[in-house]
Amino acid sequence: MSEKTGKANQIIITITVCLLVFFAAVFSATMFFIYKIMPVKERYTKVVSGTEVKYLMPLGEEILVNLADPLKQKYLRLNFTLVLDTEKTQLEAEKRKAQIRDIVISICRSKTSEELREKEGNSNLRNEIITAINAILPEGKVIDIFFTDFIVT
Repeated sequence: MSEKTGKANQIIITITVCLLVFFAAVFSATMFFIYKIMPVKERYTKVVSGTEVKYLMPLGEEILVNLADPLKQKYLRLNFTLVLDTEKTQLEAEKRKAQIRDIVISICRSKTSEELREKEGNSNLRNEIITAINAILPEGKVIDIFFTDFIVT
């Protein structure tokens, strides 16, 4: 009887070891595929449009601000990507990300929901943000802003 249980235990241990080796191989192959074979996404993107090279810098975290509506509490949730002219401007904008967020929050808090819902409201806000950010950048400029999230509630 003990000979049968000894063989059964040996078979169970062998199967367990084989399964562990199998799962370790699958895990290793998966990690190799993810980190070595798949392309690494860059945080920033270089875009070539005709003869002009542009650099995209996503803001990252969304911004949620109270709007200046007098009668009812309204909010604006937005996120955007900056379109910059040079890589040097991109590096400078990254250093000033907190300052850029502060500028955007200040500008948005001064707007009402009606201003933002008007036909030109979105483009007026875009131009105001671009002008304000360009004022703090020592070199280079923001060419455009792509709103990736823009919700007025």
